[in-house]
Amino acid sequence: MTGPHPMRVAVSTRGVEVDDGQGGVLAPWSDVRRITAFALAAAGGTARYVSFDLVDGHSVEVDDASPEWDDVVAALPAHADLAVDDLPAALAGLGPDDGVLVVAGPARAR
Repeated sequence: MTGPHPMRVAVSTRGVEVDDGQGGVLAPWSDVRRITAFALAAAGGTARYVSFDLVDGHSVEVDDASPEWDDVVAALPAHADLAVDDLPAALAGLGPDDGVLVVAGPARAR
């Protein structure tokens, strides 16, 4: 018996791709209502998240401790019209008391 597989998130020209190691799911850009970011207080510091808010009410979140964090942050400007000028700086400066930052919305394929 094996344990749970880590979930990986990637962004591509097709949309937001989620893979748990046993198969993947694609949320096309047309299903992404907006992209937001937020921060929560965590043991030893602050945990930051990028959230892909879907039209069906669900969301796909990536936190800054995930191995794919840097890849997702670097890829977003190529796939979404961002509402922030410098995404890495905006995310790095986001604190637990700052509320939700709208990164892009509505998302659309480029």
